[in-house]
Amino acid sequence: MADRLRVLLWHWGRRGGGPRYTLELAKALAERDDLEIHLSLSRDSEFFAETDAIGLPGIHIDTYRSLPQFVLRTARIPWIRRRFGRYLADHRIGIVFCTMDHLWDALVASEIRRQGALYLLAVHDATRHPGEDQSVRRWLLRRDIALADGALTLTRSVGQALVANYSFSEKRIWHSVLGSFNYGEREACRRLPADRPPRLLFFGRILSYKGLDILLAAMPALQARFPGLTLEVWGTGDIRPYREALASLTGVRIENRWVAEEEIPGIFASTDLAVLSYREASQSAVVATAFADGMPCVATPLPGLMEQVTHDENGIVAAGTGPSDVAEAVSCALGDSDRYERLSAGALRAARTQLDWSPIADTVAAAFHGLQRLGPRQPVEERAPLPDAH
Repeated sequence: MADRLRVLLWHWGRRGGGPRYTLELAKALAERDDLEIHLSLSRDSEFFAETDAIGLPGIHIDTYRSLPQFVLRTARIPWIRRRFGRYLADHRIGIVFCTMDHLWDALVASEIRRQGALYLLAVHDATRHPGEDQSVRRWLLRRDIALADGALTLTRSVGQALVANYSFSEKRIWHSVLGSFNYGEREACRRLPADRPPRLLFFGRILSYKGLDILLAAMPALQARFPGLTLEVWGTGDIRPYREALASLTGVRIENRWVAEEEIPGIFASTDLAVLSYREASQSAVVATAFADGMPCVATPLPGLMEQVTHDENGIVAAGTGPSDVAEAVSCALGDSDRYERLSAGALRAARTQLDWSPIADTVAAAFHGLQRLGPRQPVEERAPLPDAH
């Protein structure tokens, strides 16, 4: 049998989808005979113990939980970079796969090439979204992309943006999907509740591009169509821009805070329809989480979301991004009990097939082997300067 390809999965994030994505991928990739998987994680990650328990070799670091820690520990980046490089060399790592970008990555990634490894970057967003588009974060993303030998995207629209905005070679872009973050096994599809009005769910960080204001503007029409309908909003972020709209509404529950992992199953289980009233999106972990629980989704007609939500199969894609479009799409999903049940069955089917981590691991492994065949990308200093992708 040929030597296995040595791959290091790298993510130093602490909370959110990045650590969970890394965990699920590590479990699936560790089962393969053609790969030897190593890990580099933050010991401050909420998923560190669970990911480390897989039993894979690795090099782990302390990151930060506060601004003072960030300042002090960022000063140690040169030492961290050297330690990271020694690990790559000592273990003859062939590919470093960054599963999600982190503020420190662009300051360390140059060490990958110095040690003779290839750098595969998971590009979740080709440009920063409004609310995340500080100049430093834009520069870090551009530098990270510039240093990458290949990219793995979770929607094809992000790959197209890489080609358009960064002149990234199409042959060095591989496509995968974001799998289901399964918080429990739902055996049967959902039915609309008979003992209470339906409950909508808006889940995740509250940022302007996610269009909470659009959903709030749709609520009066929806409550007229479905008396007693309620909305639950769960997520951290600045709620002040929405206070005036909230003051005029009833039936809206706001949990404006970071949501702990153990709370997520109950939130999805107690609501009926996830609404993604976004103005822009590359993809959303909300869709994969909802589908795993048999919950249909309503989404605005953005390319990334339309790759995840199939209209009238596992959700409803709105005709546009305005409040009336969202209200009509929600009404379509909730107005027919047979359709709702069919959409729920479609969501479960998607979670158990294309969103299952085993076939996802196949696509990621194919990217590893494809990049190994291509070898290094043209050195950064020989390429034209990158445009500002804001």
